[in-house]
Amino acid sequence: MNKKIISVVVLVVVVILGVWSLQNRTVGGKETVKIGVVAPVTGAAAAYGTTLVKGIEMALADVSETSTKYTYQVVVEDDASTPAKSTTATQKLINVDGVKAIITVTSGSGNAVKPIAEKAGVVHICDCNDVTIGNVAYNFTNLILPPDEVKTWLDEAQKRGNKTIAILAQTHPGFTILVNNLLQQVEARGMSVVFNESFNADNRDFKTMVAKAKSKKPDIYLIGAFPPSLDIATKELKDNGIQNISTMGVFTTSPNPSLYNGLWFTDSTLTDLALKERFVKLYPDIRFNARTVPYGYDIFNMLVQSFEKGGDLFANVKAITEYNGKVGKVTKDLNSQNFRSSASIWTMVNGVPEMVR
Repeated sequence: MNKKIISVVVLVVVVILGVWSLQNRTVGGKETVKIGVVAPVTGAAAAYGTTLVKGIEMALADVSETSTKYTYQVVVEDDASTPAKSTTATQKLINVDGVKAIITVTSGSGNAVKPIAEKAGVVHICDCNDVTIGNVAYNFTNLILPPDEVKTWLDEAQKRGNKTIAILAQTHPGFTILVNNLLQQVEARGMSVVFNESFNADNRDFKTMVAKAKSKKPDIYLIGAFPPSLDIATKELKDNGIQNISTMGVFTTSPNPSLYNGLWFTDSTLTDLALKERFVKLYPDIRFNARTVPYGYDIFNMLVQSFEKGGDLFANVKAITEYNGKVGKVTKDLNSQNFRSSASIWTMVNGVPEMVR
């Protein structure tokens, strides 16, 4: 072997060792474990991605003040709620950054990451409601399960005297699952859906859709969408004299929260109000989101506790059957890898989401 070939071989070995060293470097004598986050920090669902990341950062700060076997580092990749970007981000986190686990938010991102996580054997926990994600190895979900949130919404709608429902929902895995669950539950209550129409994320004209829905004379309008479609559709409804408008979670994603003042909706049950107070002090310019901040905090801690046990991470996370988190008692569905928590009723007061019960 000539000197040039030997030099190339040595260089390759040095590079490989260098990459391994960066991915597994020690801090203060402890190995560093990297946890990746794929979230929409920009785009229509940025309110979810930004607040999820802040919840994780709060958990990281708390963990850093405790005695742990490993040093933990968070690596964030923005996917702007675009599946292609979610895929690229995940591959980068696994192959370049060497993350040992991944956290995502929204069903769109979770579905894009799911097959990659399974193939790579990397634990993935999605803060989303698409239970099909939790039916695949290495993948988990942690949010209110659709049947539970729909039940809470229907309970409240019925309590307020509503019998007929109009649904306007964006084409998206999360909204589709909620609508399907509602259709399964509504008739047994003596209620009915008199209008149900979906639309693409780029739809900006709701005049015809709202006119069609209004002609059915529903008692209440259920809307599921991300901004800007969410705001445009709601404004169109209000311009038509419609005030009885509700949703499941998404009012908190709007950059114009005052548009939803006085409207009720379902969201997560926040049992640790101190977390919200702390968040507001730390990030006064970012609106607290009950669907992401507490779950981001809890998911990060679940992973840390599973890493600290040692051994197989997937087995450790899968072995968790329940825990007490920022949203109260959370249990794992015994037939899947989906974690289950409760929903509560919220309303918007002066542009700020407030839990009613």
